[in-house]
Amino acid sequence: MRSKIVAAFAVALGIYVMLSTLPARAIPIFAQRYHLQCGQCHSVLPELNQFGEKFRREGYRLPLEKHGTTGIAIRYQVEWDKDPVPGSRRFAPGGIVLGNADIGAITAFVHYSLGAGGGPSGLFLGYLATYDKHTKTLYRGGLFELPLAQSPGQRMDDLAPYGYYGAHVGLNDLPLSSPRWGLQIERTVGAARFDVTAALGEFKGAAYGGRPIPTGVISSAASPELGFFVRTPVARGIEIGGEAISGKRSIAATARPIFDDAYTRMGLLAHARIDRFDFQAEQWWGRDDDVDGFGTLQGSSGGYARLKFYPTLHSYIGIRYDAFANPFVTRDIVYYGAFHVTKHARLLLQQVQPIGGKGELGGAFTIGFPWPANL
Repeated sequence: MRSKIVAAFAVALGIYVMLSTLPARAIPIFAQRYHLQCGQCHSVLPELNQFGEKFRREGYRLPLEKHGTTGIAIRYQVEWDKDPVPGSRRFAPGGIVLGNADIGAITAFVHYSLGAGGGPSGLFLGYLATYDKHTKTLYRGGLFELPLAQSPGQRMDDLAPYGYYGAHVGLNDLPLSSPRWGLQIERTVGAARFDVTAALGEFKGAAYGGRPIPTGVISSAASPELGFFVRTPVARGIEIGGEAISGKRSIAATARPIFDDAYTRMGLLAHARIDRFDFQAEQWWGRDDDVDGFGTLQGSSGGYARLKFYPTLHSYIGIRYDAFANPFVTRDIVYYGAFHVTKHARLLLQQVQPIGGKGELGGAFTIGFPWPANL
């Protein structure tokens, strides 16, 4: 198996080296608006580079003249699984509609799933935002992702969920990866960034509309979930951060009385980008005061360590170690690589190798449908 994995990545390496001269072009809603190449914001579609992250943090606005009318684009993705589980498809298509419009000082953003794997379509992200240049503060209200170190649904660098991001604890089915309904405030002070979030609900499902898995449990917010996130550079190319979330869930299990579970999640982050190497590690610890309705207190933990190498501006290979305990321990190693095959398309290959289990080989072809065709 290892020899097959090495061979697959060797073939991928040869392909993306040959294609590495292609410019980075993705979905040009903003490229058309500001007459920029998409490579200004993207490295490997849909991953954002440093400029793209700053552009997003400032409410998708630039102090440049606006052009054109493009406000809607489509990102379509076909996922492939070498050994699909019974009842699922080897090739699973899916897509999303991305929309953006400026209304005075307000920016509207929509990420709407078209469905995948037999799942329903629906809104994944939808919020209004405004940026105050004087205080360097961004305000978002609506359905938004938590400001995690790695975007679970938008700027995915592979297909495998990141460690603790997707973990449930007991009957609490709210993972970090679910977008929240509420308000986010992000302020930049010097070189540090501070985020405060307050949420009263969440999205349930998958980013590309995958079929929800029935669990027999219905949960909702019993009180607002509050979050605090901070990141700050400590040296050139090196950043550290911390995060904390606290809330209470109202949980109704089949044929059981409704109960509340007060929970906390806390994490530490380290990130370093040196030349073409990118290293990131994050560790989370959680506590739930009542995971089953019988007053059982349960701890949880998990995180990841990831190393990526960029042979070219528009390609990368990576390896990531994931682990989480809630309370049962799961450990995986993910090998993956991605590169542009056209101006607007990415090919991703990955091998998920559970420690002590059978590996899963898969991949995805992601393409953006832009307007107009000359971008």
